[in-house]
Amino acid sequence: MCLGCALKSEIAESVNKSSRNDHNISQLVKDIEKSVIFYDWKKYLQQYFKTLKHISTYHHFTVDSTKPGYIVCKESCDPIPITVNLLKNNTMISTSTMPNNLTPKGLDAGRQWYLYEQIREFCYNDANKDVICPKLTIAKTEVDLTSDVDTNKNKCPSRKQYLLN
Repeated sequence: MCLGCALKSEIAESVNKSSRNDHNISQLVKDIEKSVIFYDWKKYLQQYFKTLKHISTYHHFTVDSTKPGYIVCKESCDPIPITVNLLKNNTMISTSTMPNNLTPKGLDAGRQWYLYEQIREFCYNDANKDVICPKLTIAKTEVDLTSDVDTNKNKCPSRKQYLLN
């Protein structure tokens, strides 16, 4: 990635140029020409598949197109593999339906004020500042900047907590 990138278009260009065989293709959010659609895959897949219990203990997974719904799991590269059928009741998965669209919430006003006051100064180009960290039209007094304050600042979540959330 280039060191002076600031605009999404510049970062996208850097990503597109980062592979020799055009494997990396950027897709910008809120691009009028190529919109990114977000789907509720979690809810959609829950109707067809069971949850894999203790997923964080496995580090190797194998799936085979000739055995739909089955996954082979191993805790490391050597142990005996465990095969699990994740399909619910041998359900046939619909190939004609898609999950519901999700509308991203975006940043709340408190986070936007943080970007404006704390991050804006690091934009290398003044013209980019208004694109990346614009000044809000909402008065700062109307925003609760303490709403996301974590009471356990010094306590790091465990690896397991990260994987299960």
